[in-house]
Amino acid sequence: MSTVETETYKGHEIEIKYDQNPENCRTDWDNMTEIHCCSSRYYLGEHNHSSWEECDVAISEARKRGDLVFKVFAYIHSGTVLSLESFYGHLPQGHAEFDSGQSGYMVVKKKDIIENWGKKNWTKELRKKAYEVALSDIKTFNSYLNGEVYGYIVDDDGEDSCYGYYDTEDALQEARAVIDWIIKEKIKEHCEKLKKNIKGKVPLQYRTSLEIS
Repeated sequence: MSTVETETYKGHEIEIKYDQNPENCRTDWDNMTEIHCCSSRYYLGEHNHSSWEECDVAISEARKRGDLVFKVFAYIHSGTVLSLESFYGHLPQGHAEFDSGQSGYMVVKKKDIIENWGKKNWTKELRKKAYEVALSDIKTFNSYLNGEVYGYIVDDDGEDSCYGYYDTEDALQEARAVIDWIIKEKIKEHCEKLKKNIKGKVPLQYRTSLEIS
């Protein structure tokens, strides 16, 4: 398992590693969005239809429910990148024509959005929030597709570790919080032991000093 970066924090070593077995953010998570696609070669969404006609039927049903629908575009060249905007004009010459195009649709479910923000109908502000949700979900899915999911290990012992972070800084912040908790617990344990020694009148030379790192 390769190391992405390391950091020494308050005397403890943090290693950020790639998550070798990340959860599928499209099928293992509860999302406010759905991705509909039609591809026999690539995994571009959780609803992969056998034909564009079948895909269009699903999108038509979504629109009837009042869901918002956005086109999804894919750029496939040494990896897969999805976007809610066309790649034309944003890629090296020739790449847009041969390596990118519309891959499907993203549906933002009206029911979930309205329940989450407590509104009964679509508003301009709510539509903006829905688009931001769609952008966030596409970004997360891109990270999953390209193996950009991470975890941390504290002090290389495996006891304090966690995976499933889609940003290295998020993993680092969590690891630092774990170290802060370890240090806090050590101080608490030392203080309790010190109180017992004082109460038991244990001589100073037999009392252990506090070691944080």
